[in-house]
Amino acid sequence: MERPLTGVKVIELAMWVAGPSTAAVLGDWGADVIKLEDPKTGDPIRGFMTRTMGDPNARIHPPYELDNRNKRSVAVDLRLPDGHAFALKLVERADVFVTSLRLEALVRMKLDYATLSARNPRLIYASLNGYGHRGPDRDRPAYDYAAGWARSGLMATIAEPGQPPPAQRPAMIDHAVGLGLAGAISAALLGRERSGRGREVNMSLYSMGLWMNATDLTVGLMTGRSPVSERRTDRVNPMWSSYRCADDRWIYFVLVQSDRFWADFCGALAQPQWLNDARYKDSSARAENCGALTAEIDRIVAGKASTEWAPIFDQHQLIWAPVRTDAEVIEDPQAHAIGAFADVEHPQIPGCRVVNSPVEFGDADSRAHRGAPELGQHSEEVALEAGLSWEEIGRLKESGAMG
Repeated sequence: MERPLTGVKVIELAMWVAGPSTAAVLGDWGADVIKLEDPKTGDPIRGFMTRTMGDPNARIHPPYELDNRNKRSVAVDLRLPDGHAFALKLVERADVFVTSLRLEALVRMKLDYATLSARNPRLIYASLNGYGHRGPDRDRPAYDYAAGWARSGLMATIAEPGQPPPAQRPAMIDHAVGLGLAGAISAALLGRERSGRGREVNMSLYSMGLWMNATDLTVGLMTGRSPVSERRTDRVNPMWSSYRCADDRWIYFVLVQSDRFWADFCGALAQPQWLNDARYKDSSARAENCGALTAEIDRIVAGKASTEWAPIFDQHQLIWAPVRTDAEVIEDPQAHAIGAFADVEHPQIPGCRVVNSPVEFGDADSRAHRGAPELGQHSEEVALEAGLSWEEIGRLKESGAMG
């Protein structure tokens, strides 16, 4: 069967990760995505390098490939009247407009919601920014490290007391925003089927960071006592923590219902005497004696390699996981079983793969992704679809409005 957004036309005016990943997910779900880019520079992520990539002159940039698959690129200079008019012509034919430009820039460029919805009342206008669409910081520049990770409380509460704030890995919150905004756009499209009119959909990196931190923040909102960072030996539940094995590999227990799992936990670690130890008799006693119990678990877990512990933990039905490296995740058979890595039809990368967006439609056709486009690769193709003649395209190119 067709993918659920087949036939939906999306115009993307976005850079870096959060906006492009939104449109990439829509493309995964079947939408026709047209990416508008500056003819001179393109999306800045085209040149983004990571230390592991090695070659600064490499033509292939995995971060760009990941979030720009299944798209067509149109190089258009929106600062020129002819380029702006051409972009408006595309928007008039679109179902969705996705942008991550700052609000003041969109108003200045006459690409704000009021302007575009007046030209296309059925348009779903999806806007994301750093700190939200109201308030004193609505135009403050941001990346997800700043707005979604540092300011949201996540960075501070994850850090152990007295230690520097921990860094996240690139684009973690950006990609959460991309999936969330794609879902919101889909809901807005459904609403349009009922009302006949489009609407504005907004999201920010900050709001997503707050949502990811919602459990701790809600405790603070409801009790007035917000959770704070804690040492590993001071946790309420020592069965919800990390431990190092004999092979220097870490495992993580997530036995949230500690009383329910206590007997099985003691059995797995071959410590039946703990069942009769007053210090550990129930969850309250274990919380009071967390340091002592954590030290004992440390000693016991360190006595076997992680590969030795795995069947024991599984036999006792414990909820746990190995702490895997990225290299190990790439080879994880479970990741392959769920289709986490998708093939890409790429002219320059034989055997190209990217991480799939996580939503599956069980009856949808299975196909490889199309590789991310070269800058302006589809300018003429899209212009012809929009009804321009070759003469009009030639004039746009001569003026520099189209690349």
